[in-house]
Amino acid sequence: MAQSSPLPPAMVAKEKPIGQNIHLHYNIYVRGYHFVNVDADYVLHPWGYGIQTHLYSVGLASWFFTVNLLSTAQGHFNEAGTRPLSYDNRGFSRGEELHTHIEFDHTGPHVTVLQPPETGREAMPEVEFRQSVDMLSYLIGLVHHMDVHQSCTTGQSVFDGIRLSYMDMHGPFKTTLPKDHHPFYTGDAMRCDFTGKQIGGFSIGSPFKDAKATPHPGSVWFVRDPKAGLIPVRLQFSHPKIGMLLVVLQTPPYLSAVPAQAAPK
Repeated sequence: MAQSSPLPPAMVAKEKPIGQNIHLHYNIYVRGYHFVNVDADYVLHPWGYGIQTHLYSVGLASWFFTVNLLSTAQGHFNEAGTRPLSYDNRGFSRGEELHTHIEFDHTGPHVTVLQPPETGREAMPEVEFRQSVDMLSYLIGLVHHMDVHQSCTTGQSVFDGIRLSYMDMHGPFKTTLPKDHHPFYTGDAMRCDFTGKQIGGFSIGSPFKDAKATPHPGSVWFVRDPKAGLIPVRLQFSHPKIGMLLVVLQTPPYLSAVPAQAAPK
């Protein structure tokens, strides 16, 4: 693996869009085919964050694969990264209506809503579960850590309401953005490499346990936009069931009023 390097001057924080909503629009490709879009809105303050994402199927893919999920998260920043307060995910996926709500406190995550209910799962590793965050908080924490510390070398357990995973991230590394799949940005970027693996919440007796517990590689690319600050513009990773997923920013960031509500100070 290449050695990490300090951020070049163009990537170091100058002015941050504090308190402004940042809207990002991505296409998601599965094995090279465009199946899904995701719109992300987030707001950052020195003390905390709010983020909302809308994941939805598009085009011909929506005829046989339908997903329409709205997710939100709020939390605070601390020296360790993020301290989430709440996470909510609701909508339609896998042929049914879903709703997961998680509240966080100093003892860890507490699932208050889980529809449909889940049974037949193995126990969670206690320490990693107690220290876990939701995926949206993890992602916004990564952006914040890169912005403040010019580093993405971190490890964090992530809980989605059913499964517990561990993300091991390293970097950043100076690179050039790939030009495939019609990206909005091209040219210089910083890349962080990671591995992710499931460590808890396995279905009892599942034949896929070994595959899910095996580390799967991925990378995320960042650029610094003059108005929106440091933003993730590309993400790719290997999924244990469906193969390679690629997420590419398609339009420039849009700054507006604040639909995503940040955690109170």
